[in-house]
Amino acid sequence: MKYRGGKMAKKSVLFSLSMTALIALPFASLMDFKAVDMETPFMTSSQECKECHAEIYKSWKNSMHAMSLDDPIFKSSYMQSYLNTKGDAKFNCLKCHAPMTLINNDYDLEMETTREGVTCYFCHSLKEVNLADRQAPFKFEKKGIKRASLSNVSSTAHGTEASALFKSSELCAGCHEYTNDKGTKILGTYSEWKEGPYPAEGKQCQDCHMPLVAGNVVKSKIESSGQKQINLHAISAGHSVEQLQKAVKVEIEEIVQSEDFLEVNVSVTNIGSGHKVPTGIPKRKLVLIVDVKTPNEYLSQHKEYTRMLEDEKGNKIEKECEVFMLAVKNSFDNRIGPRETRREIFPFVKPKNKKVTVSARVEYLYETTILNPVEMRVIMAEDSKIVSK
Repeated sequence: MKYRGGKMAKKSVLFSLSMTALIALPFASLMDFKAVDMETPFMTSSQECKECHAEIYKSWKNSMHAMSLDDPIFKSSYMQSYLNTKGDAKFNCLKCHAPMTLINNDYDLEMETTREGVTCYFCHSLKEVNLADRQAPFKFEKKGIKRASLSNVSSTAHGTEASALFKSSELCAGCHEYTNDKGTKILGTYSEWKEGPYPAEGKQCQDCHMPLVAGNVVKSKIESSGQKQINLHAISAGHSVEQLQKAVKVEIEEIVQSEDFLEVNVSVTNIGSGHKVPTGIPKRKLVLIVDVKTPNEYLSQHKEYTRMLEDEKGNKIEKECEVFMLAVKNSFDNRIGPRETRREIFPFVKPKNKKVTVSARVEYLYETTILNPVEMRVIMAEDSKIVSK
């Protein structure tokens, strides 16, 4: 793979209608999508929630939580996993991508609430997250009581209860920490945070991913809650360019010159992420790229920070659809922990031209498959220096 030119590839998490249609057709026929009326009154659709909580709903509706079932990357991987396991993948995948299945057993995705992804009802009905119970970590309240971080509030629409869980990273851990049936840790975002410096400072996942912003919890024309701020339910993370560009800092610390060589000393620091970077499934990488340029010459070197998993035959697992089912071993992990600094040395043959520009940048690279391989690349941080002989 080549890293040239220093330009961010103009690819994003936006896909054409034709691509979405190609994926949706087999997925829909496979799962036999159809809308039905809900008969159980406590399983409220987010469409009902928005009648009072409009600003929160609007933020959530554009989030990856709302799109957890419709995300093309997930659909492609799920479709393959479903076929490979003769349908058993639904019990593993849907408990986080359509978690209402844990309550309504709607594994054929027939109910509207099930198809809403990580929906309002699911999160705000949680009483407990028990990580010791790997198969069913979530404990629910089904009596119409809605829980949140707010205290001293009430509602005419449903019961309310303040819950410390909603101010805790444990709320997120049920899905962002996962060990498969073979005992291999696949997702470790929660434990990466817990092993870092932030828990001792009282900093939780929500502080970065659901910050307080100006807004009304309830529409003012309906009822005044007295709350002038809401937690941002967009929950920006690895799919957000803005969030990625807060995560790391790159700095050219020193350039050592000899008669024939340039030695470029570069540091990369995880300044803004409470977990390792990158986190999540092993298809994600950070790539540190150092370029040496003159008007006539271009030299480049790079180093990758990533994680690799192997199957029982010792083969590196390349496909997302196989990671959760087949991984038996974490074979490699050099990712950068919270507030950790890595220092790297890049030796170059010294260019003949007297004016040399040295630059360093960190790119976030995610290679995935949606029918065909797709590469997403984002420049996270960069630095440059001009060297004169």
